Amino acid sequence: MLKAMILFTQFFTRISIPIEIPDVTNKFKTNIQYFTFFGLLLGTLEALLFWGATFIFPVWFSWIVYLIFDGLITGGFHLDALADTADGLFSSRTTDRIREIMKDSRLGTMGSLALLYFYMVMVGLGSILGQSLPIWQMVGLAAITTMMTKTGISLLFYKMVYAGNGLASIWTGVATWRIIVAQLFSILIIGSILKISGLISYIVVLITVYWYRHHIIHLLGGLSGDTIGASGVISQVAFLFIYTILIRVVG
Repeated sequence: MLKAMILFTQFFTRISIPIEIPDVTNKFKTNIQYFTFFGLLLGTLEALLFWGATFIFPVWFSWIVYLIFDGLITGGFHLDALADTADGLFSSRTTDRIREIMKDSRLGTMGSLALLYFYMVMVGLGSILGQSLPIWQMVGLAAITTMMTKTGISLLFYKMVYAGNGLASIWTGVATWRIIVAQLFSILIIGSILKISGLISYIVVLITVYWYRHHIIHLLGGLSGDTIGASGVISQVAFLFIYTILIRVVG
């Protein structure tokens, strides 16, 4: 498991760990059961930074600090995928042209709007919840929000249909039991900290990812590295959005 944590850290963050992990492709496939655990570890680091910021700033601004830290630590890894995916999917072009647009490193209008909307929604929801939840639960929510990127992404690995020849091909052929273990871990953490409202929000993420997967495969013939990464960000937004509604309506 330690090698898996090192590998995931090297791949998904800007944290430098000068340790070479052999047989990277196989290690990725055979350690997906630890994927959401890695997401929680990363989220815990960011949540602690959020908690520390609350000693200086109000909760709403500390939530912004948390989002900034996330971008700095991860290098906007999944956000880049979200922008590329938005540029491609909302271009109203042919399948081949959509793929070309998504591979283009330049940021387009829809990609810019996707990033803008993401931060507006995340900041807004965090500010609303900061008025309703005790600080300890907000800290837990920050950790879970980060973990949800890996929770959503790992769902796509189930019998994954990959359309491309990039690095994301390492996620094909992942054993189903590994994905189930990763999801059960997320469910345990969510239920422990956020209770029934968190579990309902998780179910909505399941439905959202299922619909997203179906739509992408229908449109592009399979998933790509960008569409996989974008699903992590979409999972975050869906989870936080539904959780906020439940807290506001049910309490």
